[in-house]
Amino acid sequence: MEMHENTPVQPYKILIVDDELPVHKLLSAYLKKYCFVVDSCLNSQQIVERIQAFQPDLVLLDLMMPELDGISATRRVRNLDLASYLPIIMLTAKKETRDMVIALEAGADDYITKPFEFDELMARINNMLRLKKLQDRLVHKTEELNEANQQISRLNHVLVQTNKQLQKKLYDFHRLFDMSYRVMSQLQFQGLVSQSLSNILVTFSARSAVLLLVNKDDSDIFEVVEYKGYHNDALRKFRLYRHDKLFHYLELARKVFKIQEVGGEFREIIPAMKSLELEVISPLFREDDIIGMLCLGPNAKDEEYAEDSLEALGILSNMLAVAVNNARTFEQIKALSYTDGMTGLHNYRFFRMRIKEEFARTRRENTPVSLLILDVDYFKNYNDTLGHPAGDEVLRKVSAILKKSVRDNDVVARYGGEEFAVILPGTEKIGAHTLAERIRIKVENTAFFRQEIQPNGKLTISIGIATFPEDALTEEDLILHADKALYHAKRTGRNKVVDVAEIHETVDSV
Repeated sequence: MEMHENTPVQPYKILIVDDELPVHKLLSAYLKKYCFVVDSCLNSQQIVERIQAFQPDLVLLDLMMPELDGISATRRVRNLDLASYLPIIMLTAKKETRDMVIALEAGADDYITKPFEFDELMARINNMLRLKKLQDRLVHKTEELNEANQQISRLNHVLVQTNKQLQKKLYDFHRLFDMSYRVMSQLQFQGLVSQSLSNILVTFSARSAVLLLVNKDDSDIFEVVEYKGYHNDALRKFRLYRHDKLFHYLELARKVFKIQEVGGEFREIIPAMKSLELEVISPLFREDDIIGMLCLGPNAKDEEYAEDSLEALGILSNMLAVAVNNARTFEQIKALSYTDGMTGLHNYRFFRMRIKEEFARTRRENTPVSLLILDVDYFKNYNDTLGHPAGDEVLRKVSAILKKSVRDNDVVARYGGEEFAVILPGTEKIGAHTLAERIRIKVENTAFFRQEIQPNGKLTISIGIATFPEDALTEEDLILHADKALYHAKRTGRNKVVDVAEIHETVDSV
């Protein structure tokens, strides 16, 4: 079989649900070239039976079908109890935003409008399969957490049966595990580590606690991600390095220990830890790899930490390690679902979510919000003449200009194709116009590869502006008016900024 660049490593299975036989034949022939295992379902009423029999990794589902439309079929699929997550990509000839929103709300993960380029379809399929893989990994890690909790429960049961004198302590352990499970089962990373350390201070009567985790970009560096009980921000600069002998000891011992009990071979790192008044170190493992360290300061009662407390801390550290890994995996999945893979900007789904949030906030606080929608002029000419790689590089360059031009709280998103959108919270019309003009000039003055082939001799953009509450009272109207202003800018010469109010003034004067 002929192999291609996009051929998956494993033979993923794709189910095509469409009432048109030619569509099945065309898609099947194309997908099989990339080593996908393909099955077809011409009658959408049979989608549940085909999924249960074929067990696909992804479904391509037509929106408009006579027996059962794509939205209803999607709802049936989402009601199934499947072993793993099943992505759905909607195929549709309809381009109305409302239809797409309904499809996504029904449970579709993505959509593509007919006719479409097969390269685009392949990119969307690969993206959904990546998301599925990450989702399945998250589920697997969550199951590991549940298994760890079950092992802890079994250990408690054995201890209770073997020695009734430990009932009080075991009850305390049970309370600790139950409380920790509730905290660590959450998937928001910063909330997880903050609540965990607060809980640890109370549970172990510690004056202070520090959590160090391996740097996401450099696995040799361990840095402070959260601390409690300290009032010195310099602690944020504290670093540990994997080549330190202490880490070799932790990898061999795999247990909690008191700093005062370690030997002199750690003389390089122990003084630094004692200067921070750290007394107990508990390693966090992911399989055989250390991913962090949980450190406690002095006991609030000026007592030595008991052995059973250290044992409980070790168990808690194991749970924390799994929870941290789950939270980071979840954040990666979330970032992928809201990020445009080619430009690195937020995608259209994120844009819709944020503009709705901004409208809710502006109504509460009675503040303005402006929207820019911009488009690369004559992009089709550039892309068709020089090819997709050159066109993609233009979009990446424009994206970089946009990101550098806005504030941290502004939202820059790829709106679709060569169109971009910028949400400007708290920005009135004059500020939005000033920013838009600055962006337009930056793009005009930027050197792009072979830009002389463009009709006006250089690569430029056109920008439409609309502002709440002057121009619109809903997010839908704001988008509509900004898009209308953009269309007017392109129709009247391009390489310009147009405020929707200018169009109204022109009409009124006529």
